[in-house]
Amino acid sequence: MSYFLKRYQNFSIWKKLMLGFLVELIPICIILVVSLYTYSADIILDKTLEQTSETVEQFSNSLDNYMTLIINKMEIMADSPIIQEELNAESDEVNIVSDSFYSRSKQIRRIMIQEYSSVTMNDMELYGMNGASYYFSVWSQKREIENEDELFRKADEARGRWVLVNEDETNDTLHVIKLIKDLQTYKPIGYVRIGLKRDYIDKMTSNISFGSNGNITILDEQDRIISGKIDDILMSYMVQEKSSEGSFEYGRGKSKCIAVYVHSNITGLDTIGLIPMEYLGRELVGIQSVSIVLIVLAVLIGILVSMYIARGLVSPIEDTADALEQFSKGDFEVRLPEDRSDEIGKMNIVFNKAIKDIKELMQKLTQAEILEKEMEFKTLQSQMNPHFLYNTLDAINWMAFKEGQTEICNLVSAISNLMRISISNRQSLIPLEQELGYVRDYLYIQNMRYKGRLKTVYDVDESLLNQVVPKLIVQPIVENAIVHGIEGSHGKNTLYISAIRIGSNIDIIVRDTGVGMSEEKVQNLLKEPEAVKSSNASHTNLGMYAVHKRLKFLYGEDYGLTVQSMEGEGTTVVIRIPYLENSQKIYEKYGDLLGKK
Repeated sequence: MSYFLKRYQNFSIWKKLMLGFLVELIPICIILVVSLYTYSADIILDKTLEQTSETVEQFSNSLDNYMTLIINKMEIMADSPIIQEELNAESDEVNIVSDSFYSRSKQIRRIMIQEYSSVTMNDMELYGMNGASYYFSVWSQKREIENEDELFRKADEARGRWVLVNEDETNDTLHVIKLIKDLQTYKPIGYVRIGLKRDYIDKMTSNISFGSNGNITILDEQDRIISGKIDDILMSYMVQEKSSEGSFEYGRGKSKCIAVYVHSNITGLDTIGLIPMEYLGRELVGIQSVSIVLIVLAVLIGILVSMYIARGLVSPIEDTADALEQFSKGDFEVRLPEDRSDEIGKMNIVFNKAIKDIKELMQKLTQAEILEKEMEFKTLQSQMNPHFLYNTLDAINWMAFKEGQTEICNLVSAISNLMRISISNRQSLIPLEQELGYVRDYLYIQNMRYKGRLKTVYDVDESLLNQVVPKLIVQPIVENAIVHGIEGSHGKNTLYISAIRIGSNIDIIVRDTGVGMSEEKVQNLLKEPEAVKSSNASHTNLGMYAVHKRLKFLYGEDYGLTVQSMEGEGTTVVIRIPYLENSQKIYEKYGDLLGKK
């Protein structure tokens, strides 16, 4: 004992916890499983006995239906007018064989053929007290019936009720006989007999199985065996039973059975089902297996419980790992408890301090990134505005050179409007209607230049005119269409400007019928132009690039410009921005960067 105690003391805490739980848990589980098995076994035995009793009762009902069918056939024959006429005829007028279809003999034979069943019957016979005799069978010739007078005597005693005669258990025929009475005078005039096949009833009973030692036995009203087998002990039990149905235990040891019986009030037959106890308990085999499985599961559960408790020793380390995982996903609010004074508590303090320092560093980096984007935005605006002014002044210079002083006032007025919005930085978001007004001013200048070569078609959803858009996002696209698409064309050209809402987005479309451009030029159109740093560069893609970068900065990577073009077929530029129910959100996001609303 001391050896085992010493070994136990040297066990790890993990092993001690597991061993202690298993020693306590396994006996409890075994007791619970055994109790559950006993309770379940009683329920299953009662349920199985109930089911077998229902089977015996159903068979008894089937036997009643079978006998009722036979009785109905006898009633049909006994009440047939043709048979009544034959049995009431004079002695010299019966049994007359005739080839006529309507002769009584032919009609009676047809009736017997109709009611006869080779499956359930051996033969069928009519007896007339006037000497009439009709017989039908599958046998080649009529079989002699021993004690035939006894059949008639029992039929007379029954006074018109059918009688089942079972004198010889070895005989393959059960006789059912009935006295026929005149329907007018109720005077006895003959008998009808049907010979039932005993083996048909045997087949009915063989279809029901209660295990290798179980069987169905049928007794008549005189307790003679119609089908099956029965010993003297079981017979003595049955003699004592007086109720219409019931059950009792029978036999001893391995041969112990339950006898279930049903007495039919219709036929007077007793149906006895002999069910071995092993058949009733066949379901218990599964319960036994389940009980073993439950015991094994109990042991496994005990092991799992012990492991779960033992894991409590390492749970602080797992908590730290979980906190690190949350931190790696961007959660800077995660903290570990600092109420411990051991090494784990010290580790938690260091961890919490490191998370706090990293959070502060990330905030500084975010602020630096915002400042960097703000500088980039301001730089793009400062690049675009001088470029636009340069192109405008270039147009004025060209017009003055070619046209002299005609319509200079109108042209200068349009230029003044454009210069005002281009230079102003006080408001970065304007209504779409105002943005399109600047485009009209710009196109007025270009129409003066091209003298009828340029036609503009507007198709704008009026519900979008109040939608705020970034300033100067349409004019640079229109400028690019004129410079690169229409300027190189010698014929008349049309410029289409439309605005539609598609779901949660707005598409502003600028399409020209100019010379178009190559695929390579389309791909480079939205890239940062190489000539930005060159003061001598003209007609670069700076305007489109600046608009594209502004939209992506304000709204995200899903927005900006898309360009489609083919040489000789014109160019289409789509400006995609989000539909904003409340423009205040974008001001709140970028603050003073967009200016005043």
